[in-house]
Amino acid sequence: MIIMKHWRYCLLLILVTAGIFACNKNGDESIPVTSSNINVFQAVPGKLFDVLIDTTTMTTDLAYGESSGYHAFEARRYNLLVRVAGRPDSPFVGGQISLRNGHYYSVFLSLDNGNNPQALLVEDALGGTRAGFGRMRYINLSDSYINRASRLTIDIKTFTTSDTRQDTARYFRRLSYLAATDFVDVPIGPHFLVVTYPDSTLSLNGNGQAFQVDDQKQYTIIGYGNALKADSFKIATFIH
Repeated sequence: MIIMKHWRYCLLLILVTAGIFACNKNGDESIPVTSSNINVFQAVPGKLFDVLIDTTTMTTDLAYGESSGYHAFEARRYNLLVRVAGRPDSPFVGGQISLRNGHYYSVFLSLDNGNNPQALLVEDALGGTRAGFGRMRYINLSDSYINRASRLTIDIKTFTTSDTRQDTARYFRRLSYLAATDFVDVPIGPHFLVVTYPDSTLSLNGNGQAFQVDDQKQYTIIGYGNALKADSFKIATFIH
């Protein structure tokens, strides 16, 4: 009789223990996996950068005018560090960032007119496209001055040529340095983007760039360099 009691007790203990392990396994599977995505664009001439998220190297040797592309991380708070490539003792800029679940972010690196490092963090509000349109936004990384006291602001226009006519649309007005617009709808088809003086039809140094808007695609247009110097100002396009 004593042996039977011990046998039943051991069996009960095994069943309870197995139940605990099963609950733990199910509990792990029920914990939602969070994910956020971040991209870095580099607009600092003559530099290569390494980008770290906490202790994880996100990208290395990021060159002028290049983008890292999106990298996925668990959604939480991180320390972001941008440093000169291969030189851990030469930080460019750093700080804390909070990445939210299911959200996309971009960091834009640049120098202001006084050669001070700048990092602009922008949430990429993707989605909401409709048939027959793409979406476009503009990031102004050009810290240009008309004179010592007057910082340049710009307008963004596009020319759209069809078989019957040419349409002109002014999408963004009076953008200052580090301005980041919302996405706006743009009809699909070929376009020519022009950066102009504010409330003017006069383009800056004859600049402009042709680009194609595809159905329900989303584009970030980035202007960087000195907008008043034709050999300095550049326009890049990032397709999300």
